Amino acid sequence: MSLFHGLLPEYIIVGFILISLLGNMLSRKYHVASWLSLIGMLSAFVASSHLWSFVLKPHMFLGGGAVIDNYSLFVNLLVLLAGLGTILLGWDERRWGTEFPVLVMLAVLGMMILGLAGNVITLFLGIEMLSLPLYILAASTHTASGGEAGLKYLLLGAFSSGILLFGLALLYGAMGSLAFVNFAKTVATPTSPLLWAGVVLSLVGILFKLGIVPFHMWVPDVYEGSPTAVTQFMAFGTKVGAAAILLRFMDFGFYATPGWWGPALGYLAVLTMIVGNLLALPQKDLKRLLAYSGIGHAGFLLIGVATHNLQGARALLFYLLPYGLAVLGAFAVLSLVAGDRDQVSVSDLTGLAKKRPLMAAFFIVVMLSFAGIPLTGGFVGKFYLLQAALFANQPGLAIGLVLGTVLGLGAYLRPIQALLNNQDSDSTAPKPKWTLGGAVVVVVAVVGTIGLGVYPTPIVHMVNQSANFFWLH
Repeated sequence: MSLFHGLLPEYIIVGFILISLLGNMLSRKYHVASWLSLIGMLSAFVASSHLWSFVLKPHMFLGGGAVIDNYSLFVNLLVLLAGLGTILLGWDERRWGTEFPVLVMLAVLGMMILGLAGNVITLFLGIEMLSLPLYILAASTHTASGGEAGLKYLLLGAFSSGILLFGLALLYGAMGSLAFVNFAKTVATPTSPLLWAGVVLSLVGILFKLGIVPFHMWVPDVYEGSPTAVTQFMAFGTKVGAAAILLRFMDFGFYATPGWWGPALGYLAVLTMIVGNLLALPQKDLKRLLAYSGIGHAGFLLIGVATHNLQGARALLFYLLPYGLAVLGAFAVLSLVAGDRDQVSVSDLTGLAKKRPLMAAFFIVVMLSFAGIPLTGGFVGKFYLLQAALFANQPGLAIGLVLGTVLGLGAYLRPIQALLNNQDSDSTAPKPKWTLGGAVVVVVAVVGTIGLGVYPTPIVHMVNQSANFFWLH
């Protein structure tokens, strides 16, 4: 496989970014930019699917800086799904300007780079390319809450990026190499203080993007103030990119020394699962509720890294899909209920089952998937994570997963109870209306959620192939 062939999806996104910028110069019509971004991401999705059968083993390019394998292609498919959902949800939002679709594609490109990152330079490049467009997207509504969200994300994100860069520099100083594949060959035991400091600071920068406790406080404020479509993009795409690079960074670069970083990540996973879902319980704003819920789900994802085994890697990759589909469905319904508003509370769902029974039914399905109820993809994903924790002989992670799931169930039942209430929340509130983009996103999310819960075998097969970077050891 050549470099051009392996990076074809990324080249397609770059090409359509340039075409969209040129199109914005020639035509300021919002739908032109939206169509170009939609076509570009669909083309990259098809290219990633096409490459799947050609990647029988990992291919390293650019001195190990880019690793093209089924793992990177699976990450491509997930982040492109998140980007497509964002464009469809924001299809009629002309107030954001024609730059919105271009910024989404730039962030998608950063997430794709994180999926194939094989050294510290590619890692940092992906993190920054992901983050910079999101700083702008968070403040794209030009409101006070949007400006606050963008400013908080910018300041804290820049601070975390500085910590990450300093940590990566220390790693290079301790190991004399940039490539992850050389890290484990260089060190067998963590005896160097420089190495300790580099790993800790690098982890802080990555865990911030994932929203792990105690690096999570930016999440609810940014989610609440950002446009609903952007919040969905951050909740799904950012977690995919951060989880992908964390798994590659630790289980590929430091696979020989899990004894000194695995327990620390395990404690953080349990703390995050409990704190995130516990703080979601009293929330009245739905976006804040889903933000704290997303923090809890980040803890679930961290189990896949902390177990440091093939089962954990497979469970993490599988869990990203049902979680992402539930995020797509939930925020699609929120955007339809909120209309032109960017804030929606639990009380706004009151009577939704009476007003829009189909919309309410779809919302219930994705909430049950978040909670991990059987016959949904979320249940299968949590089962695999539980299996990985028990296989790694880490009962603490299994107990934390169960406890976090029970706490989360209490949070998800509140909006379900509200929409089943026959009372009208506000007689002046407009009746939620279906849009074409919102309907497509909701249907895909619900069908995928139920499909993964009933017949997950095809995705399990893909996930098993995606975890092949473990075989290089």
